[in-house]
Parts: sequence; C-alpha cells; structure tokens
Amino acid sequence: MRVAIYSPYLDSFGGGERYILTVAELLSSNNQVDLLLDSHLQLLITEDMKNDLGKRFNLNLSEVKLVKAPLGRGKGFLSKFFFLRKYDLVFFLTDGSIFYSTAKRNIIHFQVPFKNTVARSLWGRIKLSSWNLAVCNSKFTQSVIEKDWPIKSQVIYPPVDVEAIKPLNKKKQILSVGRFASFSKLKKHEMMIKAFKELHQEKKISGWSLHLVGSIEGDNGYIEELKELAKGLPIKFYPNLSFTGLVKLYGESSIYWHAAGFGEDNPALMEHFGIATVEAMAGGCVPIVINSGGQVEIVENELSGYLWNQINELKGFTTTLVKDNSLLVKLSANAVKRSKVFSKKFFQDNLLKLVKSLDE
Repeated sequence: MRVAIYSPYLDSFGGGERYILTVAELLSSNNQVDLLLDSHLQLLITEDMKNDLGKRFNLNLSEVKLVKAPLGRGKGFLSKFFFLRKYDLVFFLTDGSIFYSTAKRNIIHFQVPFKNTVARSLWGRIKLSSWNLAVCNSKFTQSVIEKDWPIKSQVIYPPVDVEAIKPLNKKKQILSVGRFASFSKLKKHEMMIKAFKELHQEKKISGWSLHLVGSIEGDNGYIEELKELAKGLPIKFYPNLSFTGLVKLYGESSIYWHAAGFGEDNPALMEHFGIATVEAMAGGCVPIVINSGGQVEIVENELSGYLWNQINELKGFTTTLVKDNSLLVKLSANAVKRSKVFSKKFFQDNLLKLVKSLDE
C-alpha cells in the first residue's frame, strides 16, 4: 500500500507532529510511506530535519520518504488531483483547512477542536466529502467536531512512549511541562508561579521546588518575564530540554501540575488531550490538573490524581499530598498503572485496526 502523510505543522515539535509521525513510522514497516512537503515545508524540511524529528520523538523514520507535493497556498486543483490519486491512503493532520483528495482512502486528523468555517459552502462540502473518516485525539475534540463538521469520526488517543519513562528516587519536586509561547501564553505559567509563591509564603510546602519545562516559541522575552516573577523562589526553568533530561525529571518529580485552559471557555484554548500529563504519570508523578479538556479523560479523580476547577483547589490538593506521603505513594502507583492505557502499543493496535476497516 502506498501511503501519504501530510502535516502543515511539520516544522514544529508538538503533540500533533508526534501523532502524525508515529502513524508514519508504524505504517512504514509494511508499506511505502511518503511524508508530503507543501510549498512552505519544502524550504524547511530536510533529511537532517526528519532525523531530528525522529530523535526528538524517539521514532524510527528511516523508511519514510520525503516527497515534494503540490500542496499549500497557491497550488492549483488539477495538480493536487493528479498527484494524490496515486495513493491508496492519505492521512492528513488538518490546521483547520481541507482540500479535495483523490486518493483511494482518506483520513483527516483533528488534533484541535477547530470551528468549521471551511465546509459550510458548497465547494467546502464537496472537498470534505472526499474524506472517509475523521480521527480525533480525544473525546473532548470529537465532541466539538461531531457538532460542527458533517463527517463520521473516531477517537484514537495519542501514542505516549510510557515504556521509556520510569519512576526514580522521588524528590520534593512539582513539575509542569508546556511550551513557553510568548504569543499565546496558553499554558498559564504565571498562574502556576503565583500559586506556588502563595504556598511557599504560607509555609505549606517547605523544602519543595517547582520545575517548569518547555520549548521556547516566539522570543525569549516571555521566559525572562517568568523568571522575574519567580525571583527569590525555588523555581527552576528548563527551556528546550532534551527528552532524556525530561525523562529524568518525570522520574524524580513527585507531583505534576497542569493549568492550560484555566479561565477559558473556547475549546480551542483548552488542552485537547495532554501527552505530558500521561508521560508524567508514567514517571510516577501524581497529576493535579485542570478539570477541563482532554485532561478529564486521562486522570481518574482521587484515584490516579486530582482534577481541579479553582486555584484554591490546586493549592489544597497539593498541600494534602505534601502532608500525606502514604497517599502520595498510593496515587503515584495508580498513576503509573493508568498511564499504560495510552501506550504506543495501544495506539498501534487501534491504528492498524482502523486502516484495515477502511477496506472492509
């Protein structure tokens, strides 16, 4: 089978790229897999970049071929028409846009619960009709897509390399992982720093430290603002930390915080799944995460972690765990067990079953 994989986001290192490239890796073991480069990506993605993506996500992309494609802004319908018809399957990570695909089978992947602004016109509906199925990364994303997009959908949770992450000797560390994005500030770093500062000043977490990890997106000004906000506190920053370094922090940390989506009512601004939360759980961190978005599907409240709605709840659950080590140990073990539900093996089984079903 000849397979085309396409993501317009390929020059970044987010969860969508991990998802789509894992699809490429898994299907390339028994099929010819082409990673399509649109007009923009052709200027950025090289074999070295592909290898870097593989290393970052711990994937083997050696059998995946980079192919220039007539996709992207300014490319005509006919060029796409004749180019795509040679493929048995196209797997497309949408950025909210769609195109008409002439491949035999077509899967569109929604990583974000995009509002339907493109498939309302006649031509938009015609383009969407060429896609057999939408695959969503969570039930949260699916709930939005089902209401707004006229296409059948299915959930396949993202692949998380939980086997590569193990609990280590635990330290009095709270960890949070999320990109330092100066343009959006979606991960709510300021709020977490403020909550930690209050706990520290109230002497409720003596001896504990907060560790913030993430890639820098935009300029360095935002992380400098955060460092100034954290001045004088036991807070450490890890911009662009390697996966090896992150695995170590997952294993050593005891509690995991996540706040993306706090104060938001737009689904697109919430956490659509939460790969870092699952990774932290695999490392034995007890998650204390916001009760919204895809986080609700990961954490079993009061069994494998805690879900919070208000900042005082985040602080309260943290204080409870800091004071009760036996509870911390119990929930840590439950978190590790829960993380296995989102393993790469489960993803592989579900993906191959899905691809097979398209021909039935």
